[in-house]
Amino acid sequence: MPQADRFVLYIAVSLDGFIARPDGDVDWLAAYPAQDVGYDAFYAGVGTIVMGRTSFDHARALGDWPFADKQTLVVSSRPLDDAPAGVAHWADGLSALRRNLMAETTGKVWIFGGGRLLQGCLRHGLVDQLDIYVIPRLLGDGIPLFPGGGPEVALTLVDTRACEHGIVRQCYRVDGNADTADTAA
Repeated sequence: MPQADRFVLYIAVSLDGFIARPDGDVDWLAAYPAQDVGYDAFYAGVGTIVMGRTSFDHARALGDWPFADKQTLVVSSRPLDDAPAGVAHWADGLSALRRNLMAETTGKVWIFGGGRLLQGCLRHGLVDQLDIYVIPRLLGDGIPLFPGGGPEVALTLVDTRACEHGIVRQCYRVDGNADTADTAA
């Protein structure tokens, strides 16, 4: 039976804690190539992407679906209109999602979304590891990675590494969810 290796938040954040500008734009990340921080290796190990609705809508607005080779579940109370191949709607709650993914997915499960999705996933044990890439840029305002009102979560620092362009990778294991963390980027 297939099993998910790990539920991982893999994300870039500005030094002042924002994942996007106030309008959701991530154009500021263009100066920092993803492959410089191990994105290609991480993505190759992903079996399923769990995505929030806002992230899905932003990705769809860009044109061609960027994750055509991955199964994607969009967590939303609203149905998806004209979803690309490989994209499914998930409205059965986050508690059931982990059980479903453990039974149905091989490879990592990439938690891909903003603070609301992350808070819900943390609350329901859907995050084993946080791979946070701190970008040396202050946005001043935007969409925070950790909006207020989230759960208290104990973390263990597994790895910190300086990457190219002044980026710092911080890898944390969520205590109580996983026995080990994958420290290879």
